[in-house]
Amino acid sequence: MKIQNTRAGEPAIPPDPPKAIKETARAWEVFVGSGEFIGTPPRPVIAQSWQRCRDLGINPFMERAPTVLGPDEIEAILGGEDFGRAGKQVLDTFAQVVAGTGHVIVLADAQGRIVYSVGHRGAERMLERINFMPGAAWSETAAGSNGEGTPIALGRPEVVFGTEHYCRQWQPWVCYGCPVRGPAIGRVLGGVDISGPAKKVQTHTFALTVSIARSIEQLLSVFELQRRETLLTLSRGLERKWAREGILVVTESGRVADMNHAAARALGVQPSALRDAPLAELVPALWTPVQQSVESRSPREEGVMVRTPSGAEKTVLCRVEPVIREGRTLGSVVIFSDRPAASTGQRRVTVHGNPGPASTKYTFGDILGESPALRKALNLARAAARGSQLNPILIVGESGTGKELVAHAIHAESPRAQGPFVVVHCGALPRELVESELFGYAPGAFTGARREGQAGKFTAAHEGTIFLDEVDTMPMELQGKFLRVLEAGEVVRLGSATPVPIDVRIVAACSVDLRQRVEDGTFRLDLFYRLSAIEIFLPPLRERGDDIQILAAAFLERECAEAGKGPLAISPEAADRLRLYSWPGNIRELRNLCAHWTLTVEGPAVHLEHAPRHIREPIPDVDTDVGPGEGLRRVQEKIIRRTLEETGGDVGEAARRLGVAKTTIYRRLKRARSP
Repeated sequence: MKIQNTRAGEPAIPPDPPKAIKETARAWEVFVGSGEFIGTPPRPVIAQSWQRCRDLGINPFMERAPTVLGPDEIEAILGGEDFGRAGKQVLDTFAQVVAGTGHVIVLADAQGRIVYSVGHRGAERMLERINFMPGAAWSETAAGSNGEGTPIALGRPEVVFGTEHYCRQWQPWVCYGCPVRGPAIGRVLGGVDISGPAKKVQTHTFALTVSIARSIEQLLSVFELQRRETLLTLSRGLERKWAREGILVVTESGRVADMNHAAARALGVQPSALRDAPLAELVPALWTPVQQSVESRSPREEGVMVRTPSGAEKTVLCRVEPVIREGRTLGSVVIFSDRPAASTGQRRVTVHGNPGPASTKYTFGDILGESPALRKALNLARAAARGSQLNPILIVGESGTGKELVAHAIHAESPRAQGPFVVVHCGALPRELVESELFGYAPGAFTGARREGQAGKFTAAHEGTIFLDEVDTMPMELQGKFLRVLEAGEVVRLGSATPVPIDVRIVAACSVDLRQRVEDGTFRLDLFYRLSAIEIFLPPLRERGDDIQILAAAFLERECAEAGKGPLAISPEAADRLRLYSWPGNIRELRNLCAHWTLTVEGPAVHLEHAPRHIREPIPDVDTDVGPGEGLRRVQEKIIRRTLEETGGDVGEAARRLGVAKTTIYRRLKRARSP
């Protein structure tokens, strides 16, 4: 007879179990004897399964399922594969839930081979009689219709109830099964089954089975994220070491985990177009050497032909290195260039991409330093750059800490990298011109204006990024208009009433705590909360430890190369003094000092005597004893006055010694003179 297809929404558990057992038992006897369905047939999904079993020649009277795995093989799956690790961990969590219910939970791989079981000990002993235990094969092709193998074959949850089992020895049991899929491509990795006496059939047990399977899938996703994080950490290290080279990171499953802009230029794509996409589909020629490298667990280097979006073909020189941790291959890193090389065997090829007039000058690979505070800030900046949301970013840091450089890197890492990057130094704009510069003006808006009017900086940054440095200096009367840009995504030019829609990512920066400006009444509270959706704090140089020497060495190398001089090293005693100095000018001050050394130091090394006096000599001890009633403010005033005496009233020199800004000294002295 013709077997009907399974109907959508068909109940898996019969409303009258005793009646269903009798009817299905009669249908089973007839089908086993004749291969026909006479009378009341079983559910279509079961009828189809029985037909498959008969076609395969499964013995419906077998007494035990075959054993196919030994203890060592089971241990390898449970300890060395993500599926086994995740499944065992989740089953152990649910073991107590079924321990007193007469049920057993089993975990099987994609071939239906049971690798782990937990649950009621008495039920386990009874199920061992039919070899429903670790090591046995319970795929549908090995053991007929059953709650473990059939759901794996179908690729969906299913219940096999009592006499619905194709083999008679399994019919006293009800089995609730659900496949487990991998997080990357959804491939069935195995399945979960809860088995118990058929007379105890319950709907909520089916729901529990599905819940356990989903818990395993979630844990597999966690494992995948952990591997991806390991790969990304490695990628960050490579980008810092080889700042100008193309870096592409591929996961174990063959998906693109990360790529920098040098890699994007080499392939002629946007980074966002490849991330989390299968490499085999997007760059088939590159997928072959990646596979070969993973299989051989060794690096490979060769030229790969790729096709650009315009249809042109070009050769990309690439080196593929597998990432192996604790004996397991986590993925691969591809280092490549789209420029001709003298030899395809060379390990490193520098990529010098032309950023173009609307692009940024720097990437995250240009930012040197390993201090934890800096790494934390850059990790947040990178995550914000790649996010799909256009939340404003506020970068906070002292003058000279590299806020603009980070803003460039954020734009370069974002999906808007090919759009304009517009820089506005708000503190440098005359107060009366801030509005027209930012928002533009209509024709004839004021005397001296251009006849055709002018688009403002926000309009110029359409579909790109605008960087507003020293945003805290924006006049109070314009902050409301700026807030409107943030909330509505439109600008109104000076002298016009017509809003102009814009699509702009806003990155702002300041060297002060905007919260203090809010308390002082010079910055709107609502604007502060809107701007600081993502707040990134850049540490001052004095808090970055060994980064000082790393930066100094890099600055000296560059300055000496540009000046045509031999390299300059920093002596240990000079390096120690640099670490102790407070660096009020931060990285800018260090860079200027290295430029000075390049011009003045003769010989191979910078020694302590080459350092300026304010760096070479420690800050003198200051008597900070205070009398009754005096507090911290009085102590600070004494320190400032003592330092000013020693510098002959030179406020700039005093600021450098104390590691503060000159405005801080003026403000404290003014406060001290106030009654």
